[in-house]
Amino acid sequence: MKIPSHLTQYAMDIIEDESNGVTSFSLQSSTKEQWFDIYYYGELENGYITGVEPSFANIKIVAKSTNSKEEILLFDETEHGYNAMFCDSHSDEEKANRLLEKFNVPSSKIKLTIGYSIDYDSEKELYEFDEQGNVILLDGRKIAWQQLLCDGIDWLSIILIDETGNEQVIVDAELS
Repeated sequence: MKIPSHLTQYAMDIIEDESNGVTSFSLQSSTKEQWFDIYYYGELENGYITGVEPSFANIKIVAKSTNSKEEILLFDETEHGYNAMFCDSHSDEEKANRLLEKFNVPSSKIKLTIGYSIDYDSEKELYEFDEQGNVILLDGRKIAWQQLLCDGIDWLSIILIDETGNEQVIVDAELS
């Protein structure tokens, strides 16, 4: 089952459609809470969170559980997804200087839909590996091949669900 490694422990109600390369799941905290406040870095454009200068590929979204205040990093565009792993470089300053602000909606449940359409196995010879067989990412991080298959997403949708079941998409991002 493909779920980004930083979210595996928080995923519930997982639906994987391998034929379309799509995985959807809901979020829960480590204490099984399902209601969250959203904090983000980026700009709001027609209700969607988008990147800002200098790279425009630098959004960051954190879910904070309403009761326990546990913080879960949902998405960091400087680290997560194909572009962050192999195409876009970000300075340490750009990564560090991203103050989060609260998304102005009531506490919500969160659903993520993630796309996996890159056939890494057929392109394996294009990647750089270290002596242990780990893939070397653009920023120097090294990850196992299996982790690449889960973390190398090429699109992401983050949906908030309010107490009456209404859904609001806040991120719909192409990441490759």
